[in-house]
Amino acid sequence: MTIIASGDQIAALKDGADAQWLGQGNFVALELDDELRDEHVEGSGIVVVHVDPKVPSSMRRIEQLRRSHPNLPQIVALEAADLALVRTLVRQGVADVVALPLSADELLQVAVAVLEVRNAEISARVKQAPLIAITRSPSASGNTTLATHLAARLASNGLRVCLLDLDIQAGRALNLLGLESRRSLSDLLEAGARIDAEVLKSVAVVHSSGAAIVGAPLDILPLESLEATQLHKVFGLARQMYDVVLIDLPVNLTNWSLSALAQASGVLMLVEQNLESLRQAKRRLDLFRRVGLDSTAISVVVNRVEKRLFGAISLSDVEEALQHKVLAGLAADNQNLILAQDQGLLVQELRKKSPYAQDIEKLVNELQARFDLGDRL
Repeated sequence: MTIIASGDQIAALKDGADAQWLGQGNFVALELDDELRDEHVEGSGIVVVHVDPKVPSSMRRIEQLRRSHPNLPQIVALEAADLALVRTLVRQGVADVVALPLSADELLQVAVAVLEVRNAEISARVKQAPLIAITRSPSASGNTTLATHLAARLASNGLRVCLLDLDIQAGRALNLLGLESRRSLSDLLEAGARIDAEVLKSVAVVHSSGAAIVGAPLDILPLESLEATQLHKVFGLARQMYDVVLIDLPVNLTNWSLSALAQASGVLMLVEQNLESLRQAKRRLDLFRRVGLDSTAISVVVNRVEKRLFGAISLSDVEEALQHKVLAGLAADNQNLILAQDQGLLVQELRKKSPYAQDIEKLVNELQARFDLGDRL
């Protein structure tokens, strides 16, 4: 997100209590009569621009952006706006309007809503495969294990599957599957406008199950280094080439990861049966609701489920604590998982009747029914 406003407005925004969610934003301090140049919005996925109807040069920014970046959604920030002005701005191609002073929480809500509308319009024009995001509460683990097992099982059912490892600081999807590659997500992002099906195929490594895996960057990257616009190009291309696309997200929330969640057809969020994990999961669900994510698209998956008679938090307890339905539980099968992953194997390759593998099978059946994927075998 690029925010173009006066220095005072930007300073107030950064000092706000909710500013942490815009920490990765591109802030451009311009007064209302300053020139807006193309480099100010280069690489942006969405732009917020401060204008004033009393300053004609600032109003010309809207038309200038529309001409130079016709596919870049604009959110206009105004001191005050009446209905007639808002209608005029919408006719000029503005996606939405926010009031000054700027609020990071409001900007996120509006930005997510704008992106959802834009993605719906794109999806209506082009048939796209479902995009399933896999994330976790900060006190849970196992999202990459889940992502790799889902990708392999879906592919074994005859589906064309692509898994994108977006954990740019700790991604290990290739390692868990015993795969190696000199190419990674970075190659797709650096391809820019040149990205096409051949580039994606050259980067993806095909697992024995048939799933195509795009590994995380080989070097650790700053969390804010990804650009949402280029990432969305990767998603769009993958969704045209495959039957289902999985994305393994880092636990840290950034503008681009929230944007990815907004794009997703479904979100699987891992939690565990302990109070801290549930507390963190509840906070995350609350945030998702505040920024406008569709709660019906978010599914809770409980990892490391233990069936003890006493002292265990049950799946129904999890549902009650989160006020959110649990889609599935994954059995605690740590010993087999560790042994399998040390050898670059899926758990069912080590132990055919693994409880974890059986739960993955049930979850795959749920996902295939939900997204009408079917069994292609």
